[in-house]
Parts: sequence; C-alpha cells; structure tokens
Amino acid sequence: MDETALIERAVSSLRANLPASWRAEVSAGPGEHDAVLTISNRAMSPVRFAIESKYATRVSADQVVNQLRAFAERGPRPLLFVTEYVNPPLRRECEKRGISYLDTTGWTYLINDEPPILIRAVGASKPPSPRENAHTARLNGPAAGRTIRCLLELDPPLGIRELATLSSSSPAAVSKLMPTLVDAGAVDRSSDGAITRIRRRTLLDRWTADYSFMNSNGVVLDYLAPRGLPRTLEQLRERDDVCVTGSAAGRTYLPSATTSVVPLSLLTLYSRDITGIADSLKLVRTDRSTSNVMITTPRDLELLKDPRLSAQGFLIAPIGQVLADLLTLPGRMAQEAEQIVESLAEKDPTWRE
Repeated sequence: MDETALIERAVSSLRANLPASWRAEVSAGPGEHDAVLTISNRAMSPVRFAIESKYATRVSADQVVNQLRAFAERGPRPLLFVTEYVNPPLRRECEKRGISYLDTTGWTYLINDEPPILIRAVGASKPPSPRENAHTARLNGPAAGRTIRCLLELDPPLGIRELATLSSSSPAAVSKLMPTLVDAGAVDRSSDGAITRIRRRTLLDRWTADYSFMNSNGVVLDYLAPRGLPRTLEQLRERDDVCVTGSAAGRTYLPSATTSVVPLSLLTLYSRDITGIADSLKLVRTDRSTSNVMITTPRDLELLKDPRLSAQGFLIAPIGQVLADLLTLPGRMAQEAEQIVESLAEKDPTWRE
C-alpha cells in the first residue's frame, strides 16, 4: 500500500464515524507534509491538519513521537499522524504530547485549540493484517503462549535464543512472534534484535485479543461441585495431576491482606484427564448455566509441567496464564484480573503500559 492509499483508507474510516453534517476532505499538502485533512461542518470554521503518514513503523512509541514533534515544528497547522495501526503505547504518547492520529482500523484522536475540536473513535484491538507472511499473526497457539508467559515475568534485555530457551520454544518460533508483538507496541527491540522493553499490560491485551480460555484449549466440560468450591479446593491440595487457573488461582497472586473484588463462584482447572479428575472430586456433570466448575486440557501441555505451588497447597498456573484466563472467562472475572494487574503495577510500572 502506498501512502496515498493509506491516507484514503484511514480517512474513509474517519468519515464512517462522523455525523452526516460533517465533512473530511483530503487535499495535496505543502512540500514538507504528505497531505492536508480538512474537517468542517456548518457550525464552525474548517480545521486543517497537516498529515504525516507512514505505512510501517517498528520503532518505539517514544521515537515516533519525537519524530512527529519535529515535523510539527515545520508549520502552523496541527499535525495528524496517519498509519495502518496506532498501537496502545503510541496512542498514549501522542495524546500526552497533543498530537492527533488516525489509522485504517478506526482509531481516531483529532484535537485542535482554535477552533476547538476533539474527535475520538475506537478501532481494532490489533493490526488489520500481517506485515510479513512469515510471522505469527494470531497469538492463540502453544509457542505464542509459552513465549508471552515468559515475557510477562522476565525483565529485558533478552535475546531471542535466550527467550526461546527459557520458554521451551524454538528460536524460529520466537522470531516469528516478534513482529506481531512489536506492531502491537508490546515490546521494543534494539538494532541487533534484542528485546529492550516489555510493556506488560499491552502484551496481555494483545494476547487476549486472540486467546481465550473457552476457545484456545481443548474441550471445556462443565460440572457442579455439590459440596461447594472451598471443599473442592481442599481436595486439590498436594495433587500433581491438576492445575488451578481463573479466580481461585488469581486471588493467590493478590497481596495477603487484599480481598478479591469478586466472590469465588467458578473454579477453572487444567488437567490431562478431565473425566478422571471429575470422578475423583465427585463432581456432577451439568450444563453451563448451572455449573460452578470448568475443566479443560490445555492446548499446550507444557503448561502442566511448570505449575506453581500456592500457599494453600494446590498447584496454580503462572500469573500470565491466570490473567489471560480471567480476562476471557465469563462473568465478572475480568474485574479480578484488573485488581491483580493494579497490585502488580504498584511494584512494576510496566503493568500499566
């Protein structure tokens, strides 16, 4: 896609979000800018934005914004950055610096002082298409999960081979994943390919745009624990054939003096032998509307080889997996994930990035 087509696609997404009485027109710009976008309606004077467009960028959000600030100094018109996809870190940095942006998926932030204007619109949760055929575009496979779980716990700098070893993945699989994570703004890389920055919240959100507990593992079977969930958790102590995730695992990652924002109403488990576990726990098979236990076999069996032992004596999934499952399970579990993320961010600010 050339820059003219890129601008037209992005402006088309803007027009789809504007009221019928508003107009968004693109015209040729002065030599130092790619084009000019004029926003107008019957009630205000036209606002003209100088467009700086770029199809593919894999440099950090800070570097992009520094370049845009230099472009903004070239003329009196407010600057508008147009690209295929404005990832979350780039959106935050642009808004902090008062730079407008627009992408082909619908993300819009247009701001001007005189005449006053503020237009916001929400776009896609991930880039619209792979930038290279060879890279991993969907993050719901085993290799992606292993790598992301490690990135959510490790600190940079990290080389590709080092990360592959730590995540029990192949260097090729990790390399194919990197462009997607860079496009999302979840990681920054140096000129030699090393990972130099990890934005953990952005990484988690990008993962769960593709991954979900219900659809990215094996079959999920529903059960009722007749004697209640606390009793069932007691039965899981010192067992090595089942791994707890979701709400019961999530609250074990909270500080000891913190109470979960939601009650424990659903127990979610990973196991190789779903029916065997259910029989030994004396669970009753039921439908989803009445169940309080869900059991599945993880698509990546490596997950069962590296559980953590909770203070309560049962095995739990790694923190990244627990958060991804909480964010994609039904009900109010996403609120519990947000509570855990906030507690993590108090010690590690990258959980807010």
